[in-house]
Amino acid sequence: MEGHSYAGRLTVEENLLVVDMSKSLARPKDILYTLKRRYGLNVTIMKRIYNARQKSRVIEKAEWHRSYGTANIVRDLFYAHPTSIKLLRTFPHILIMDYTYKTNRFCYPLLEIVGLMSTHLTFSIAFVYLSAEKEDNYRWALARLRSVMDVNSIPSVIVIDRELALMNALHEVFPGV
Repeated sequence: MEGHSYAGRLTVEENLLVVDMSKSLARPKDILYTLKRRYGLNVTIMKRIYNARQKSRVIEKAEWHRSYGTANIVRDLFYAHPTSIKLLRTFPHILIMDYTYKTNRFCYPLLEIVGLMSTHLTFSIAFVYLSAEKEDNYRWALARLRSVMDVNSIPSVIVIDRELALMNALHEVFPGV
């Protein structure tokens, strides 16, 4: 069972150790050495260390994507920086959403979500590449935005242009706004 992938899985405690050591800028080989020394029965491999580090970075950055087909082609991509999320949690009251077209070689529209501080300055919250301007795509993007917000901090005002699909998705994800 030693060569089997199940045996090399990291436990919750081991995963926390990998994340903590990674934040302390430890090299992956030192992390693996520490795991083997601390947990005598651990048979994980270096690839597991790299995967655990990558997973923690993605969670930290708030990055999601949706894909389709057997080729795993990315359809929609949501990205928010950790500092932007902290600002959003501090100033969740007014959000502005707008599209920019033809900004990349795939011609995906870019939905930029911006917040407004109490000092009347704006800050970028998230950037979302959507494959289509349909209600389902907007609903997915807004659900990702809602998941990084605090439970009790719902925006009071969301400013958009007259995009009907976005308006319908907003009524579903942020009712009463």
